Amino acid sequence: MRRTLILLVLAGCVGLLAACGKSSLLAHNSRSAPAARTGPTAGPLDESRALSYARSVNLTATDVPGFTASSKAETGSASEKQLERELQRCVGPAGSAGKLAQASSKDFELSSGVLQLSVSSEVSIARTPAMAAGELAAIRSAHVRGCFAHYLGLLLKGQHYGGAAVGPVSVVSGTPPAPGTAGAFGWRLTATLTIHGLAVPFYLDILGFVYGPATVSLFSSGAVRPFPATAEQHLFSLLLQRAKVREL
Repeated sequence: MRRTLILLVLAGCVGLLAACGKSSLLAHNSRSAPAARTGPTAGPLDESRALSYARSVNLTATDVPGFTASSKAETGSASEKQLERELQRCVGPAGSAGKLAQASSKDFELSSGVLQLSVSSEVSIARTPAMAAGELAAIRSAHVRGCFAHYLGLLLKGQHYGGAAVGPVSVVSGTPPAPGTAGAFGWRLTATLTIHGLAVPFYLDILGFVYGPATVSLFSSGAVRPFPATAEQHLFSLLLQRAKVREL
C-alpha cells in the first residue's frame, strides 16, 4: 500500500481510534498536554527553507545500522491512486490544506529468515503553526471519520499482496510522550496475511507529533513480529530531538 494513501486514510482516524483502546506498545500519557510552542520557525516561511528543514529532520541510513535502503519505487496501482483521490475529496481541506513542503526518508529494511522489518519517516510543513494545529482538530470530526471508515473498507476489499490475502485489520491507539509539542499521536494496525494456507501476522506502527508548523511521522512495520519497541522509541525520540534543534 502506498505510504501516501496510508497517510490519507489515517488522517481521518484520530477521533475514531480514540474508542479502540490503547496499544501496550505505545506509552499513554495521561497528563495534560503541554502548551504548544511556536516551534522552529525563525521568520516567514518559504518552500525552500521548509523542504530543507523536513529533509534535515528525517531518518538517514546512519540512524538505522544494519538496515538497507529499499530501491523499490512507490508507484501504486491505478485503483489505489483512484481511492487516494476520492478520499482526498471526501476529507477536503483537513487532508492537505496549507501544506508548504513535504519530504520522506528512504524505506529502510531488514530481513532475517521469515522476520521482515522496515522503518521510515516523513515530515510535512504547513504554512503556519495554526494550520498544523487546525488539521489535527479537523481530522477528529465525524465527517472525516466517516470518510476514513468508508474508504478503508474499499481499500481492503479484495486486496492481495504477492499472492497473499489480507485479512481484517485491527487498530489500536495510544499517545507517545512528546513534551514541548502541540500534540502527538500513535496507531498500531495489525493484519493477517495468508500465504498458501499459512497465516502470517503483520504489524504497522505510525507515531507522530506536531511541532510548530511541522508534522513528523515515524512508520515502522514487521512481519511475524512487531518492530522492536526499544528501537521504535529511540527513533521517535531522535526525530523529536531533531525537530526541536533544527531551525526553519
